[in-house]
Amino acid sequence: MGGRTVTGAVAEAGHARVRFPRSGRRTGALEAVLLNTGGGIAGGDTMAHAVTARTGARLVVTSQAAEKVYRSDGSDAELHVRLTVESGARLDWMPQPTILFDAARVVRSISAELAPDARLLIVEQVILGRTARGETFERGRLQDQWRVRRGGRLVYADGLDLGSEVGRTLRRPAVAAGWPAFATVLLVAPDAEARLPAVREALGLPDALPADLEAGASAWDGMLSVRLLARHGAALEGAIRRLMGELGLAETPRIWHS
Repeated sequence: MGGRTVTGAVAEAGHARVRFPRSGRRTGALEAVLLNTGGGIAGGDTMAHAVTARTGARLVVTSQAAEKVYRSDGSDAELHVRLTVESGARLDWMPQPTILFDAARVVRSISAELAPDARLLIVEQVILGRTARGETFERGRLQDQWRVRRGGRLVYADGLDLGSEVGRTLRRPAVAAGWPAFATVLLVAPDAEARLPAVREALGLPDALPADLEAGASAWDGMLSVRLLARHGAALEGAIRRLMGELGLAETPRIWHS
């Protein structure tokens, strides 16, 4: 409509809500902000989001604040995301971080289906423990599964399962060396591979990484993947902000500045 993307069908249930602020985005993209009116996620809860960017649409999805997953009494919390990007459309899925309290238990899945000429960006951040309070994540569960299909063909599959002794696993030098903040950034787009040199330069790869950040970036088959590991959440956020322009984002979600 007038070069701008507008809402179609919107459905809400339980404590999941979505709002569409008048963000004044210069690109004409529609910005959707996810809210959890329950104030967080506890063991046994299930949260599901399904988002579709129709033909030619430009959609940015973020969240009002970091999602907190609280200590569990033994039950898993389930988080499910389903993304669909039709021909010529663009979808940027970039919620604020998920923070796991010690003894939280989370099973998450992200599935995406996009047309061959569509563009999908996924930015997912995880922080284990409330690092500002000196909390560490010693026990609990984090299981994560990603599946991305382009034109009906599986092009990306990823999985993470830290097991029950999470703290011990994370302290291994080959895993995280005790650093609690990490992120995966995945761009699936016709120009994804061409962006790799600029992305590496923005991060300081290979020899100029900040002292509180580890990173790796690779590109293949129309995809670009970035892995980030940080000493704390601020270092993680800073790295992601440096990547925004190199990933083709003209501006970050406005709520990220609040």
